[in-house]
Amino acid sequence: MKKTNRFFVRLRRIPGEHWYLATDNERNVTAHDRVRIPEDIKTQDFLIDQISFFSKQIWYHFTCGDLVGWLPKRNIRKTFRRLDVTPIKQKTQADIDNQCAAVKMLLGSANTDLSDDVLTQAIEKWRQQSTKLIDLSELIISQTHSIRDLNRVNFRQLNKQILRRRPVIIKVAGIDNLKSSLIVLTGFNRKLYYYNDPWTGRLESISQNHLKKHWQHGNLEAISY
Repeated sequence: MKKTNRFFVRLRRIPGEHWYLATDNERNVTAHDRVRIPEDIKTQDFLIDQISFFSKQIWYHFTCGDLVGWLPKRNIRKTFRRLDVTPIKQKTQADIDNQCAAVKMLLGSANTDLSDDVLTQAIEKWRQQSTKLIDLSELIISQTHSIRDLNRVNFRQLNKQILRRRPVIIKVAGIDNLKSSLIVLTGFNRKLYYYNDPWTGRLESISQNHLKKHWQHGNLEAISY
């Protein structure tokens, strides 16, 4: 069993009943632990906080309302994922506060404890030397021990990074009527992408076509860890 960066999943559309295991001891699973999922929550998002392997398959430990238990990975949709990254609203309308908020969300998902003052100093230093996201490598690596250059990748590769439970900073232009800004990509489904917007301080959604247009205007820059 391992704890994981928390994320949301949805159930696949499958014939028959969806079920979960209502047990705290996955080493001793019996038929009595198998419980039907109520119809009224089948389409809701299930929050996953642990992943484990037992009974010859992978399981996700979930909470959904008052329900707690284990879902088999094979019953989870492959076309939906959303990371549990708390949105942060930038302090002012200044570009540096937009950048600080975006980077803070990225680093926060890696459970770092960088102070706001140190983060601001690092962003100020970066701004003096460069405007390219990949040149934040020193800061990102110092906190997460890795960097992922996602400049000009395709959407499949962005999805893959989110499936690795790591959000993506994307440079865009035109969102919120801003010439340039950073957003934090946190999820996707068949039609939409989910992102945390420092400008609004909220989780937002956008079609892939519109995201592609705004991202192209931002020179297709993106990074993760």
